[in-house]
Amino acid sequence: MRRCVRLSGCVRELQCRFGIYRKTSNSWERQSVATPIAEELEYRMPDLLSLLATLVFTLYVFAFGACFGSFLNVIVWRIPRGLPIAFARSHCPHCNTMIPGSDNIPIVGWLRLRGRCRFCRQQISMRYLVVETGVALLFAGLFLLIVVSQGATLPQHGQASQFTNWLTDFPNGWTLQVFLHQCVLGYALLAILLMDQERSETPWSFSLFMAALHLGLVCWNPAINQLDQLTQRPTLGSPLALASLSASLNYSLSGGVLALVLGGLARVLKLPCRVRNSLQALLLLGVFLGPIVLAWAALIAGTAQGMQWLAGKLRARPSGPVLGLALHLFCAWLIILCSWRWWPRAEWPPWG
Repeated sequence: MRRCVRLSGCVRELQCRFGIYRKTSNSWERQSVATPIAEELEYRMPDLLSLLATLVFTLYVFAFGACFGSFLNVIVWRIPRGLPIAFARSHCPHCNTMIPGSDNIPIVGWLRLRGRCRFCRQQISMRYLVVETGVALLFAGLFLLIVVSQGATLPQHGQASQFTNWLTDFPNGWTLQVFLHQCVLGYALLAILLMDQERSETPWSFSLFMAALHLGLVCWNPAINQLDQLTQRPTLGSPLALASLSASLNYSLSGGVLALVLGGLARVLKLPCRVRNSLQALLLLGVFLGPIVLAWAALIAGTAQGMQWLAGKLRARPSGPVLGLALHLFCAWLIILCSWRWWPRAEWPPWG
């Protein structure tokens, strides 16, 4: 808050220097006659401040995502092996030496050491850098896509009523809640696909924890997981919000049931994937976004998986789970999120 006040004071000083305002004893007073450069600066000042705020917040979200990417590396390495993740410090996988905090800065630490341990000089996998950068870019991209653009790709009724400056309602706006919800889902899907690529089984406790986070976000705003169904946004505490909470829980339950059906179908068809990881990815998609989005994502992912299997057959080589269904589901989620507004709308339940 103090930094915002300081920034506002700097802006007023700049406007005073160019003749837009003049400083009195207790306040700022607007000049009655402004110079041409003052009029031009006043016209462009909101755009400049909005651009500066967008840049600052995007960099902050990028750094925030890099920290979560570093933690994701810990999750992917330790959870399948039954190692503790809460209070155990990071250590070199070769010499088991504890990594100092200055070397454990996301992205920067790997680049500064050039991918080698400070003590044993053994090579540290580039996967750490890729995951940290990938999660940072994912969070920053979601912030620009949902918050800054005011939900330009969300379903029509999930967008802002008019396209104004995104800072107008921030941080109490609708889009921030959707952004946090999608970040949790994307983070969970990314963790599952990384464990799948490591040929590890994702423990059910991880997916249950992510589902609990979803439940907390839904209690905060019941509409964030049924953007493709609501015709208006419920305000917190209103009767519509209470009815929407019940509908949201039913929508999540329907998505979970459909995910179980699709997971059973994948097992029956013996798709080249790890069923446990794929089932958890399907469940999270269904619980977070409902059965309609899950059906579209399953269609995209199933088509990609089928094409991969067919290409392996034509090449006379076994098509093992190198590109598992979890990866295809993650890509399908990104495709739908970037084009959700233009997907055909379907009512749920279809017989209602």
